[in-house]
Amino acid sequence: MFMKQKVCLITGGAGFLGRKFCEFFSKKNFKILCIDNNKKNIKKINELNLKNLIVYNCDITNHDKVEKLYKVISKSFFVDVLINNAAIDAIPFKKNDINQKFPTSEMWDKEFDASLKGSFFMIKFFGEAMILKKKGSIINIGSDLSIIAPNQKIYKSSYDSYIKPVTYAVIKHGMVGLTKYFSSLYGEKNVRVNMVSPGPVKNNQNNKLLSEIENMTPMERLGNPKDIFGLLFFLANDDSSYITGQNILVDGGKTII
Repeated sequence: MFMKQKVCLITGGAGFLGRKFCEFFSKKNFKILCIDNNKKNIKKINELNLKNLIVYNCDITNHDKVEKLYKVISKSFFVDVLINNAAIDAIPFKKNDINQKFPTSEMWDKEFDASLKGSFFMIKFFGEAMILKKKGSIINIGSDLSIIAPNQKIYKSSYDSYIKPVTYAVIKHGMVGLTKYFSSLYGEKNVRVNMVSPGPVKNNQNNKLLSEIENMTPMERLGNPKDIFGLLFFLANDDSSYITGQNILVDGGKTII
């Protein structure tokens, strides 16, 4: 029996985690629509020569551009799985510098737009297409900071009086609200909306910081992208057909203590 190839759209798909997600779903024979607007990262993912990959350069913080993207994609594809992965991970700031302790209005807007506004726009168009067909899975990528505050002590000891800015944790908490709202709205239409929240994933961070995080994690190691793949695949398929509105942690037990 012929099985229709599923289509998975990934925002921030050319970044560090996004590329890993694209590689994984390529191996699972999904058609992958990678959305990004970072030219350097787009070059990197194109160099991977992944099968079934199409890359679109789009600023998802712009409503009109997302609408145009939707019109282009919908001519050729129905998106079965939407992974809202785009984000800006704010770097630690100096605690004693008031100009750095709190983000500027411009930086606040930039970080919120990339995650919350961009995810909302994507759901507005591609999620609405899903409810018309009464099928689909939306997966928002969060963080362990969606349920806890950052432990500022580890940044202070690792970065010499630096702190993790307020924006990242607030945004990830906001993603929980976005997930729950749309899971409630779309549930009767058989469209599932869930959130996957990884703990820290190793990616060229400060070695002292990595050691601090490992010591406070029951499994005594950092995560890696492979730890997330199985859950994404489960949520992308019908095996998870009765799961919606959930924020699922993949953090080695870091948030239980």
